[in-house]
Amino acid sequence: MKKNKRDTEIIETALERFKLLTEANKEIREEAIKDLKFVKGDHWPNDIKAARRQDNRPTLTINKMPQFVRNLTNDQKQNRPRIQVSPVDDKGDIETADVLQGVIRNIENVSDAEYAYDKAFECAVRSSFGFFRITTKYTDPKSFDLEPSIEVIDNQFKAGIDPYSILPDGSDAKWGFVWDSMPKDEFKAEYGESKLAEHADWNDLTGGFEDGWGSDDEVRVAEYFYKDFKRVKLLQLSDGESYLESELPDKNEDGTYTVPMEVIDQETQEKFEETEILKVEQERWTKTAVVKWLKMNAHEILEETEWPGSHIPIIPVYGDCLNIDGQVVRESVIRHARDPQRILNFWASSEAEAITLAPKAPFIGAEGQFTGHENKWKNANTKNYPYLEYKPTTHEGQMAPPPQRNSFEPPVMAITNARVQANEDIKATTGIYDASLGQRSNESSGIAIQRRNQQAATSNFHFVDNLAKSIRHAGRILVEIIPKLYDTERIVRVLGEDNERKLMRINSPELLKDQKRSYNFTFGKYDVVVATGPSYETKRQEARDSMVSMAGANPKFMDIAGDLMVQNMDWPGAQEISKRLKRTMAPELVSDQDEQMPPQAQAAIQQLTQQLEMASNELNQIKDIQHKDILKIESNERIAAMKVQADMKTELVKIEGKNSELLLKQEIEIVNERLKQLGAGAPVGQMIQAQPQQEYEGLEY
Repeated sequence: MKKNKRDTEIIETALERFKLLTEANKEIREEAIKDLKFVKGDHWPNDIKAARRQDNRPTLTINKMPQFVRNLTNDQKQNRPRIQVSPVDDKGDIETADVLQGVIRNIENVSDAEYAYDKAFECAVRSSFGFFRITTKYTDPKSFDLEPSIEVIDNQFKAGIDPYSILPDGSDAKWGFVWDSMPKDEFKAEYGESKLAEHADWNDLTGGFEDGWGSDDEVRVAEYFYKDFKRVKLLQLSDGESYLESELPDKNEDGTYTVPMEVIDQETQEKFEETEILKVEQERWTKTAVVKWLKMNAHEILEETEWPGSHIPIIPVYGDCLNIDGQVVRESVIRHARDPQRILNFWASSEAEAITLAPKAPFIGAEGQFTGHENKWKNANTKNYPYLEYKPTTHEGQMAPPPQRNSFEPPVMAITNARVQANEDIKATTGIYDASLGQRSNESSGIAIQRRNQQAATSNFHFVDNLAKSIRHAGRILVEIIPKLYDTERIVRVLGEDNERKLMRINSPELLKDQKRSYNFTFGKYDVVVATGPSYETKRQEARDSMVSMAGANPKFMDIAGDLMVQNMDWPGAQEISKRLKRTMAPELVSDQDEQMPPQAQAAIQQLTQQLEMASNELNQIKDIQHKDILKIESNERIAAMKVQADMKTELVKIEGKNSELLLKQEIEIVNERLKQLGAGAPVGQMIQAQPQQEYEGLEY
């Protein structure tokens, strides 16, 4: 089979690294296999077990290892480490971090990441190390969209990373393998066009097959990840940002760079292109890593591509780790309990043997006394005979007493004490005592039992802490590759802590229903931390139990928080009843507007409220001034109008007075003329003038 030079070099390097991996981890893997067999119950060495069985001696196995393993693994399942995302620069924001965290939570849910984490942790507890991995897969058979997936590595002995990696999460590994063996027929069916499949006889192949990479019946197929390092120049420009020289446009004549900038409007996520002329402040050489992935056998590369991240996506979970003069030693929780367990088995077998053989003490008799009755005496310890016959004389014919047992008292008490001590040694070497195992111990109060449980958890906390470090590294890998995989407009599912599912559109100014804004994961930097504690369901159950207790102690509790208590219950109709209870409560108790808003929104609303109050006060002051001015204007206008009205009345009075005077004169003249005709005395005008004014005011004529 002919291979090009590049493929040959890659395959040769891969085979050398695989050999280094197996040799460096040989002792670790051998001890891990012993641990697994020990958990299974294979405690007796083969030679001792065969010898005891040949002598019909008991070989009891009192296997206490599984309960010590389950004590740690089940506690971890109740307090799972959870990935939390937070922004680390001014371009990232908390809202986008929450959405990114929800996307990761959905990835974990879809890919059943809990099983991958649990399996790796169980392997670390049982046998000192385990693995899980991150892959990519298409979202749909008819789609080109890729999404990350967290996958289990069921066989820990078929995965490995760079043995020179020293960090507990394997983040500094430069290469790694995941492999399995395929039967010849399966390999030809899947890789029928490969050169190895076309080769007729695999027995005559060399180069790798001698090291376990294949035989005439099967072939080893391995996924091989490795980092390809490149030396590049790093530039820091006048905007304070660092850029790789290869990422920048051509340098200007004056040594500056015209750098395009992408600005994101956080409300609409619209992209704007701007340019800025930047100067080089400082520069240095650095290395960048590109991770390559390929699937191979010992003779050829079957598939290859580039991994979107910069870390090897094979994540180890280690148990207890020691470095003894450069030799790495990894230990499980039961590693030092193997000898006490063997001693326990030995004393348990000795106790059973001593007790069962006690009534089977041998009969002592003179030679010849058993002649003719050998079978009965031989089976006297296993069968119940109503009587046993013997000869009262020896071979020489001398009289002899009847045969008697040579009885003795076995040291059962001493054996039992030794067995108890072996049992205590197992607890001491694992750091897990009776209280943690659910057994009654010297502790009588609940607080004392809880503290003993905490001591057991503390003595083995490094196992859980190593898992948390590995999950944190997985979160960082996801945060790094998600923007590269979700780089187009698409709809993603976001999973909340309470398993509430939401659909969101990303990389687009268009929004889905109930979506407040658009999100783009390519802007800003985000980091990952891991929180360890009870799951959401556990917290929910604890909250429900606490609220039920409070309701029993205080009947008014139902009037205050009855809707919340029923909301945390799981029986059918609980949510509907919770809504009904909420409608019957006082409005000020069920107002959750502030609680539903994020802190930033609450601060903004508070600031706007203060500004509104200030503006309202200013407006009121202006209104007061305007009101006074208006009153003043109105008063002046009213006074002027009253003056005009008074003048008009004065003129009217004057006019009416003149008219009245004329009419009066005319009437007087008419009356005088009439008096003259009648022959009266003085004229009327003189008579009126002679009377006081008050006497003729109001006279009617």
